[in-house]
Amino acid sequence: MKVSWNWLCELLDIPSGLTPQTVAARLSVSGVAVDAIHPIGKGLHGAIVAEVRAKRPHPKADKLTLVDVFDGNEVTQVVCGAPNVPSPTEPGTSPRVVWAKPGAQLPSGMTLSAREVRGILSPGMLCAEDELGLSEDHAGILLLQPSDGIAIGADFAQAAGLPDWVLELDITPNRPDLLGHIGVAREIAALFRHEGVTWKASSIDVSALKGSGPQTTPASISIEDASGCPRYFAHRLSGVTVGPSPLFYRLRLQRLGVRALSNVVDATNLALLLHGHPLHAFDFGKLGGQKIVVRRANAGEKMKTLDGQDRELATSDLLIADAEQAVAIAGVMGGLSSEVSEATTEVLLECAYFAPASIRPTARRLKLHTEASHRFERGTDPNGLPAIADSCAALIVKLAGGYLSSQPTDVYPRPIATQKLTLRPARTCAILGLDISTQAQSECLEALGLTVRIDGKNLLVEVPTNRPDLTREIDLIEEVARIYGIHNIPATLPKLAMTASQPLHHGMTRYRNADRARQLCASLGLLEVMQFSMTSPERVRTGEGRASTTAPLPIDNPLREELSVLRTKLLPGLVGLLSQNLSHGLSDVRLFEVGEVFQPSGQQLPTEKTHVAAVLCGHRDYFLKPTSSDALDFYDVKGLVEQLVSGLGLSLSWQKPEQASASSVFVRVATSDEAPMLHPGAAAAVVSASSGAVVGTFGELHPDLRASLDLPSAAFAFELEVPDLPIVKPAYVPASRFPAVSRDLSFFIQSEIEAASLLGTMQASAEPLLRGVTLLEDYRQAGHVEAGKKALLFSLTYRSDERTLTDEEVQKAHQRVVDHLGKAFPIQLRQ
Repeated sequence: MKVSWNWLCELLDIPSGLTPQTVAARLSVSGVAVDAIHPIGKGLHGAIVAEVRAKRPHPKADKLTLVDVFDGNEVTQVVCGAPNVPSPTEPGTSPRVVWAKPGAQLPSGMTLSAREVRGILSPGMLCAEDELGLSEDHAGILLLQPSDGIAIGADFAQAAGLPDWVLELDITPNRPDLLGHIGVAREIAALFRHEGVTWKASSIDVSALKGSGPQTTPASISIEDASGCPRYFAHRLSGVTVGPSPLFYRLRLQRLGVRALSNVVDATNLALLLHGHPLHAFDFGKLGGQKIVVRRANAGEKMKTLDGQDRELATSDLLIADAEQAVAIAGVMGGLSSEVSEATTEVLLECAYFAPASIRPTARRLKLHTEASHRFERGTDPNGLPAIADSCAALIVKLAGGYLSSQPTDVYPRPIATQKLTLRPARTCAILGLDISTQAQSECLEALGLTVRIDGKNLLVEVPTNRPDLTREIDLIEEVARIYGIHNIPATLPKLAMTASQPLHHGMTRYRNADRARQLCASLGLLEVMQFSMTSPERVRTGEGRASTTAPLPIDNPLREELSVLRTKLLPGLVGLLSQNLSHGLSDVRLFEVGEVFQPSGQQLPTEKTHVAAVLCGHRDYFLKPTSSDALDFYDVKGLVEQLVSGLGLSLSWQKPEQASASSVFVRVATSDEAPMLHPGAAAAVVSASSGAVVGTFGELHPDLRASLDLPSAAFAFELEVPDLPIVKPAYVPASRFPAVSRDLSFFIQSEIEAASLLGTMQASAEPLLRGVTLLEDYRQAGHVEAGKKALLFSLTYRSDERTLTDEEVQKAHQRVVDHLGKAFPIQLRQ
């Protein structure tokens, strides 16, 4: 939103030492971001208003004109190259221009002097808007009219309210009170209350606006939908003369980004920019039955809006209608049928409060984002309507003449009460970490227009209806912090209460493990992505399986269907990103994500867990050897899962352990219900040994899913629940100074006995010199291996931390391991 510094100075007494830059810096620190400051007309000196008395062609140039201008004392000839030099009329009524005389300075830094233009001396120049620093328009010189009320010879900068500074504010949606100059002025007065900034006294004498003209009956107004329009206030004005607004107001609107139209319409726009509340002026003579009805649209109803477009209305749209037809889309845009024109002499001034929930859907459906809808969508002040309407009526009378010809009409069936909150000053101090007295907190809130009463140790605060964002005690604490001054709060480290039974990481295990999962995945060559926690119902069904009865968790007021429910798994979104990357020409993709998933719990709130998931497609060792043609397979994703599970502090086995702990997990074949997105013949489940719950799955993507996404090759994926268990820091074991010795162990055994069982038995042999066991070969070739058996080859590593082992010592240790294995399993050593 654009704010005029000069307009703020009309509302506030601001000491000369406070510059726009100083105020902008304090506003930004307090949460009202100032994105830019634009000087308007800065450096303009010596330009005056002059009247055109004559014009004639330049004798030596077709595109130049000789213009005689009168500055109040004498007539001077000036050379002008603009195409829009006006023709003179009678003195006193002739058009006027801005003449920069010799010695005048322009905002660009140029100082004017008399110089020859194609052989004719020109003392200075007639100025365009860009040369005066008003805009970038250079199509022609700026033209003024006697009706602008600027005397001939007057200093233009002073008459136009220059110089000015326009502040561009980034107003957040929760602060609709700042969408007008009064709201911003209130904020500045509160922030600089100790620097001497005070409000200027101002009041409107409504009785003076009634004039001496005949009084008529008040406008007839009825509200059929009080939920959409809780309050409708209107003034009736007669005897107005519609025409252009004076230059001062036209320029003010222009630098605030609003196009000047006519004095009546300009008055409503100026009131909007002043109060932050939209108003609308109807030509009262064009209203059928001279009445207003606030209602919902009828089925199939249409109307033509002020932009000339025919609008098809929905039955949910809130309308302003007369006795015959719709005359405005409430809170969005007026209708062409009741537009104020030069023939208008009687005006109905609307100042209504429309509920945000009634305006936002209509504006979005019609794709009409107007200054009015922008404010009504965020909320305006229902209890401030009379003062706002009086202010606008006074401006209409000032600019267009006329008078209030009847008593105002105020329809307010169910008045909206102010909100009452309790603030505990001690709580404020605890939250902010500093000592602010009760009186100082009260002054901070009162400076913002809140009514405060001290009640013992508490503050009873009445929040006006122009602050819909203040609904809780913490909101009041935030206001105290902002107005007290964020810069006044000293930088301190946060306090952390600790006991012996409550270590530093208490309550943080889940987040520390999530970070650990990210580090592990990155170290394994995967690239991290971050997606919305919202997804589509279709993706939830993909992740849970078509036969699942899990109902997605819907989101209130979703942005679109694709973001309408909370995700229950990470994998569907990652698979979508895999397809997207492959469609852009990438052949090797490795993506992972660590994030929250939400499972329905049957309670008010869902169960929230942290998952880690990944998808990979392409060639093995691509990052190390981009020309590799060796495709990824099931064992690649298996290896990733093994390293990830181990890194997260879990103990992984390939069969259910006899003695289970909270950190024990094992792998088994996954069912189609457990892994609906994975290949039925290449899917595994990671199961908690203590609870029996499936905590993850991994494998190859289902062929049907691959075909539906048009994936060019097989893809693999895993998704695991990040454990909520402390990761035990491994004890440091120094590397041995003595060499290791390897021995191979090859034997036949029944094919149904798992290699993992054999490996575990050897590791559990209690042989102190055994440091590692690795499976090298699983051989089952018919004709070489007896049916029903397999040949396994293991490599066993031996080492001592005290000495170099002799062959005899290694052989004895190796034999002890073989004997231990032979007692547990019927192995047949190979010769």
